[in-house]
Amino acid sequence: MNIITISAGSNCYLISQGEHHLMIDAGAPGMGAKIEKTLAQHQIAMEQIRYLVLTHGHSDHIGSAAIFQKKYGIPIVIHQNDINMIDNPFSQQMQATHPIGKMITWLGKGTMKRNPPQSFTPDLIITVPETNRLGFGETIHPLPGHTRGSMVITFPSGELFVGDILMHMLIPQPAYLWEDHAALQKSIQAVQQLPAKTIYYGHGRPTPASKIGQ
Repeated sequence: MNIITISAGSNCYLISQGEHHLMIDAGAPGMGAKIEKTLAQHQIAMEQIRYLVLTHGHSDHIGSAAIFQKKYGIPIVIHQNDINMIDNPFSQQMQATHPIGKMITWLGKGTMKRNPPQSFTPDLIITVPETNRLGFGETIHPLPGHTRGSMVITFPSGELFVGDILMHMLIPQPAYLWEDHAALQKSIQAVQQLPAKTIYYGHGRPTPASKIGQ
């Protein structure tokens, strides 16, 4: 399995298994061209992408989803509990106690008002854990807390994509923002129990799974 990471306001990942490709997250609004250009440099046509999985509904992760769906027919996968965020980014009340989290909240509100993501209709809605639903051997785990519909994705070879449940700034740490702090803590504990070798974050570089909780 090959992984391409694209920095697009958040990390966008392209998972390749031979000629089959899966995208995880779609970056921020306005980042579609950068994602297209990067994949073209790797000789990957957007039309070859079988699914786009959104780890959660924040605009820096769903920003180019509508464009990719309309332009290339890429099916979009999202959890049922974050569908309301597609057309209303403020539908879930985010909380923060850390100063960085408070700053992100303040800046994010302004950015979303000026440049909201385009609307789209999901093609596949997740409500429970799903294994190999997309044909990549993946398991999609709903783990709420950061948002109500946050999900992580694991692969048999040990890769774990956590969205924003955790982020890697200086060290791996919990998200600075949450919709439900108690649920987020439970989800982080669940992440630590998943079989994984490498953690891929929505923000920051990947780390060995053993780094979580240190």
